Amino acid sequence: VELQRALKGLVVMSAELESMFVAFQNNQVPGNWIKVAYPCLKPLGSWIKDFQRRITFFSKWLKSGEPSCFWLPGFYYPQGFMTGALQTYARRYQLPIDTLNFGFTVKTMEGADDVGDPPEDGVYIDGLYLEAARWDRRTKKLKPSNPGEMMSLMPIIHFNPIQNYVPPPADYDCPLYKTNVRAGVLNTTGQSTNYILSISLPTDEAADFWVLMGTAMVTMTND
Repeated sequence: VELQRALKGLVVMSAELESMFVAFQNNQVPGNWIKVAYPCLKPLGSWIKDFQRRITFFSKWLKSGEPSCFWLPGFYYPQGFMTGALQTYARRYQLPIDTLNFGFTVKTMEGADDVGDPPEDGVYIDGLYLEAARWDRRTKKLKPSNPGEMMSLMPIIHFNPIQNYVPPPADYDCPLYKTNVRAGVLNTTGQSTNYILSISLPTDEAADFWVLMGTAMVTMTND
């Protein structure tokens, strides 16, 4: 509203309003929005659609009850959600939460619409992307990317709390980031503002192979 008034000459066009106007013209998210928003590298049009999808996800959760599958990219602070999932398991089985970690199983279901009932323990997660690799649906293992493919959507992943969990030595501990900048700072809770956790994925290659490839998972694409 203030920007519209400034464009009409009713109020003074401040530096902040001018910066916002230039960002709109260039299909970029204004800097004053970025300061208070979640990490995202999308252009303005895609950012708006992503923001609306987040609102829809949480509105449906509020009105219809807990979903069978959770869209992890929709959370501003996904680490808090996953801690809550561990707390639920710890209370159910009377276990100390500091002995719990997630084990991971990649399911055959491709998206939230394919999920019927929620898992008995843990949570189903969708909306994650692999960068510099792909998930082979036939062998159920991590494989190199197809030619010309930078990112590929992962199937549903079951995050299952396990006491004293140790990842299988042959698996690749694939780091999961909010964005593919892959850099962040520590917030007041000691958590990274970008890195979320590592997901162990079966593979025939040594872990060093995927490290050199720069393989990681992200919660969103840049387009």
